[in-house]
Amino acid sequence: MALDTMTKDIVEGKIDGFLKELEGIRWLKYDGEESDSYRVVNSFTEAWDGWNDKMLKVWLKESEKIEKFAIESIGDEAIDLIFSRIAEVMGPIIEEGLVKFKNILENQGGDSDTYGLDYEIIEFIKRDIAWACVEKITDNIGFFNKVLGVLVEGRWACAWEGNYPAGRFVVM
Repeated sequence: MALDTMTKDIVEGKIDGFLKELEGIRWLKYDGEESDSYRVVNSFTEAWDGWNDKMLKVWLKESEKIEKFAIESIGDEAIDLIFSRIAEVMGPIIEEGLVKFKNILENQGGDSDTYGLDYEIIEFIKRDIAWACVEKITDNIGFFNKVLGVLVEGRWACAWEGNYPAGRFVVM
């Protein structure tokens, strides 16, 4: 389904509203801190290596579900527009948050090395935010807005512990 000018303007307005809601988030501010709500892993490599298979099991299923719904309701071009705008606006902001977090870890004597995973972590977060935006625009709030809620709290949801929806997020 091709986006006409009016539809594109409407989608862009909704993306702008969504992005406005994200202003002021302290990205990754509380990564590594204990939590009663989440399972906390202590390093980027533990998050990536130890939980990747469990993340894929949930994230792939949920992204396929929202993608199918979104294709039917707003079309591929609108989805592409959302992903493009989120990447453009949020990429540098998330990267800045990751750098700040790594500096804090370093200053506290912790392991701040992401072992070359910076790009993947930033892409992972941008993708989750884009799917959350798709959910909002299509009025189909679900899993990715839950992930966004974790990000808003200043943490990185890197996996799921348990059989979704039972269980909890694993956070860095």
